[in-house]
Amino acid sequence: MRGIDVAPAAVAVVVLVLAMTVVETGPDDRAFDALAVALVLACGGALAFRRQAPLAVLAVTTSALAAYGLRGYPDVPLPLTVIVALYALTVARGPARSWPAAAVAVAVLLVTVFDDATTLFPALFVSWAAGAVVLGGSVLSRRAELVALEERARRLAETREEEARRRVAEERLRIARDLHDSVAHTLASISVQAGVGAHVLDDRPGDARDALLAIKHTSGEALTELRATLGMLRSDDTTSREPAAGLDRLPALVESSRATGLPVDLVVEGEARPLPPAIDAAAFRIVQESLTNVIRHAGPARATVAVRHGDDRLEIEVTDTGRSTPEGDGGGTGAGSTAGHGLAGMRERVALLGGALDAGPRPAGGYRVRAELPL
Repeated sequence: MRGIDVAPAAVAVVVLVLAMTVVETGPDDRAFDALAVALVLACGGALAFRRQAPLAVLAVTTSALAAYGLRGYPDVPLPLTVIVALYALTVARGPARSWPAAAVAVAVLLVTVFDDATTLFPALFVSWAAGAVVLGGSVLSRRAELVALEERARRLAETREEEARRRVAEERLRIARDLHDSVAHTLASISVQAGVGAHVLDDRPGDARDALLAIKHTSGEALTELRATLGMLRSDDTTSREPAAGLDRLPALVESSRATGLPVDLVVEGEARPLPPAIDAAAFRIVQESLTNVIRHAGPARATVAVRHGDDRLEIEVTDTGRSTPEGDGGGTGAGSTAGHGLAGMRERVALLGGALDAGPRPAGGYRVRAELPL
């Protein structure tokens, strides 16, 4: 509840009392007495409660002014207290709920105080009363607009913070997916090559040397990509955050997979054309993760990578002939993803682009990952 506003009431009382001391008393006016002082104090003092009880203040000021007029005391600016009360009532309740009370107060005062039709005072008082209600409604409307603007600004600030948090989370998730796909493929290749090198080290030193050279080449590519990712994170240039991997790196990916001992066939259908960066990167990462899982889990197998360029979509399909069970334990392109993040990451990439992904064992054996990315 709002506190009592004493200062305006005190000013009103002082002004009214001073007016009583300087006003000229006419031959038909009643001399000031204790009742006149009490009525003046009631009108001025009631204004202190205009914010707490505006309707009661209007009733008090109207009644006191009516009694003052009926007693025939000299004219003082007592009607201004009623105007202030009308303004306060409108600000508190609105014009629609204030007009009835204002009409009653004006009617009472026109009968008791402003009953002389030969003067302009009745018309002036009515216009002042109407102006007080209109002004109060305008102030109330303006306050409502300011409150609405403040609320809108608060919501916009919250929305901006939420959007910033969402963008940060999405960026972190994208980087985590890229690092997972790149590092997982590299480590899987290195693991296979290291196993081959250890196995043939004594009997076939030449093959062991080839395995070590493949490890060197694969790890070098991984370090290059890792440096590019870290450079992107350190850079303030937002344009550097575009995905760097794309289908143009697919031949190199196929060759690195072949170097691990996995036969890979690459099939490209349709007319290749420039792709949006997000589509291009997602397609490459899906193939990379799929081949990584073949290397890690399929055992002796052969893989086929098919890239089909359509008019309105890009289709990626990776199949293998390795071991696979309906649950995905132990083989295929999806087996390793069941326990890790590979398949989940692929699904997230495809879902963000509005595409569809299907992964599972093939009836004839092996595993298949198929993704459709709308263009």
